[in-house]
Amino acid sequence: MTKSIGVIDLGSNTARLVIYKQDEQGNLTEVDNIKRSLRLSNHLQNNHLDAEGISITLTCLHQFKELLDARQVQKTIAVATAAVRQAENGIELTQRIKAETGISVQILTGEEEARFGYLAVMDSMNVDEGVTIDIGGGSTEITYFQNRRLQESHSFPFGIVTLTKMFLHSDIPTEAEFAQLRSFLAASFASKPWLMGKKCPVIAIGGTARNLGKIHQRSVHYSMDSLHHYPISTESVTGILEHIRSLSLEERRQVPGMSKDRADVVLSGIAAFESLLEYTGSDVLLVSNKGLREGVLYESVWGTEPPATGSEIHAKTAAQFMNRYHIDRAHAEHVKGLALSLFDQLGTQGLHTFGQAERELLATATLLHDAGRTINVYESSEHTFYLLSQVLMAGYTHRERLLIAMLAAYKSNKLLVSQINRHPDIVSKQDKSLIEKLGHILLVSRMLDRSMTQSIRSVQLTKTNGSYSLICVGKRTDHLEYSLLDEPLIKFSKGWKIPISFEAAIAKPKT
Repeated sequence: MTKSIGVIDLGSNTARLVIYKQDEQGNLTEVDNIKRSLRLSNHLQNNHLDAEGISITLTCLHQFKELLDARQVQKTIAVATAAVRQAENGIELTQRIKAETGISVQILTGEEEARFGYLAVMDSMNVDEGVTIDIGGGSTEITYFQNRRLQESHSFPFGIVTLTKMFLHSDIPTEAEFAQLRSFLAASFASKPWLMGKKCPVIAIGGTARNLGKIHQRSVHYSMDSLHHYPISTESVTGILEHIRSLSLEERRQVPGMSKDRADVVLSGIAAFESLLEYTGSDVLLVSNKGLREGVLYESVWGTEPPATGSEIHAKTAAQFMNRYHIDRAHAEHVKGLALSLFDQLGTQGLHTFGQAERELLATATLLHDAGRTINVYESSEHTFYLLSQVLMAGYTHRERLLIAMLAAYKSNKLLVSQINRHPDIVSKQDKSLIEKLGHILLVSRMLDRSMTQSIRSVQLTKTNGSYSLICVGKRTDHLEYSLLDEPLIKFSKGWKIPISFEAAIAKPKT
């Protein structure tokens, strides 16, 4: 039985409600997402939230409650961060929220906030070592992890709203203002020597990171509409900052990709990214579309321990897709087994030098090759490619996502070339040979379970006098699959440049 979970993040800059559906296996799908720009940090006066700040917060939570009730959400998790944490009347506010809406809000410590960001990254990225930065309106959380284990964390009592109020007072910030901001950020990060010279990716979490990613993608005309795991070089971060800090507020709002409700405070956040990249010696910023809310949700559903390996993330991603798009699990698993067996035997015969990375791409593609059938049986390959390239696949880079999508949707070289040409900035023409060869393995394996009955139990690749034979071991010798196998094997022979035929064999009875 599925159930709904709502997660509310009452932040210092924005408040957001995200609603998820959870299936019987615990897999989660986001079904609604709404945010309100409250700017609570601006309502923090002498360590007290003022009357207006309390009023807009209560109004927002009442509205969130209406949506939760309309969606019939069974469980709600609500957390508050820096502005409420720093306010002496923060507990009083959460008590009023509880009394008026029934929603219990937990005020997070800075360390808890940092850990939840780390959990979200570990559950959605295959990165072994990194530094995370989550800059909100009133605080900035930093962590360092190694071998996917949290090593250090800290919460700084400043964010994009407070930094802007402290340093950037002009419509176009002066050199002196910016120098003071940079000096402050450098000194702040230097107070944590465990960050110095790590030379690992800096993973940026939160709205400012997403906004920076959008700006960069627009500037380079990026071909993929996805932000999670999007890489930006250190030089590009500095280049964007130098450009937009020379603009007036109104001009910044017109920058392609700029969030208009963040244009007045975004400079402080990008400056923090630049400073951290410099101190850590990192050459890349990775944008994370997952953060505090996903970390809170992860702990509620899965516990405090993150996935230990990238393979665990990949397995969970495949399971989520299979459930969401109603993929026949028995069929998919059987096709996977046949495909990997053929892949391994081709390697043993010396016909390829692909490694574990390519094998894992093939495994995922075989599990998800029927995703597009949920939309329409006709043109299902095109639908499969669209879903796998557009819907987030946690744990994979953009290039890996596209390769899996092309492989799962593989039908012909003409279609493959068209897909590659849509994304020349991410995949190359050199990838064509890889997808073509693995695609033929998938096509043959799919055909070997065309009836979706798992009648063909195994395959054995043999070589005699320079020719190859695929011995298909099944229950009988007259399966539907055998009458349909000639065409995919002809294409396989052409793609792999080897002569190949098949033989039907009857499986020995189990003793």
